[in-house]
Amino acid sequence: MKIIFEAFLFTISYFTLIPIKKNLDIKKETYFYTLFFFPLIGFILGSISIIVFLLLSNIFHPLYSAFISAVLYICLYGFLHLEAICDVVDANMAKYSKKDIYTILKDPHIGAIGAIYTFVFILVKLACITYILYENKFELFLIVLIFSRLNLIYALKYFTFHKNSFISLAFKQEANTYLVALSLIYLFIALYLNMSAILLFLVAFFCFFMILKILQKKFSFLNGDCIGFTIEHTELVLLNLALVV
Repeated sequence: MKIIFEAFLFTISYFTLIPIKKNLDIKKETYFYTLFFFPLIGFILGSISIIVFLLLSNIFHPLYSAFISAVLYICLYGFLHLEAICDVVDANMAKYSKKDIYTILKDPHIGAIGAIYTFVFILVKLACITYILYENKFELFLIVLIFSRLNLIYALKYFTFHKNSFISLAFKQEANTYLVALSLIYLFIALYLNMSAILLFLVAFFCFFMILKILQKKFSFLNGDCIGFTIEHTELVLLNLALVV
């Protein structure tokens, strides 16, 4: 039980800005439970954003409250996956000049094209989340945040990761059949919230695999940045879909 609890804390500390103690005992099994809890992180951050929206709506205009809550959601996960977008876009452009792709991915500096692309991406994402919250589509919002992360569990075994991508390789080793079966609980929860979840799940599954497949073809390998890039773009597709279902 202790390892499960510490894995939960590790997941929160790794994928969010929520303050958690850092002296956790990380073991091989920790990554198994971290993968399982990863979709739950989306649910938790989404729930916080919804609560803040409801509270702010008692004071400010709902549209302004929805925008602030959308910004809060992006801040809560520490812009982790957004930073990955910059790196992947820069690496994709750099490969045309015969530069080493992995070096570009790990370079702390941001190229102009990557920065512009990410800025536009954030604007569109904020607009989508703001509209969803303003329309009170809370169940669909939570489902989107779960499904954008859930498919990582299903995709890991089918892709090749760079030898220096420690966390991705650790996750890949733990993505076994038992975890896949256990993760289906999220699908049942989502279906309970809204029957449109089945459509969102199928679209998320398709997007996640296709984006990773395209990146692997371009780079000949994947790493954590590629996963973050995929999560963000899958989430954006689902957010737009949630606006019309």
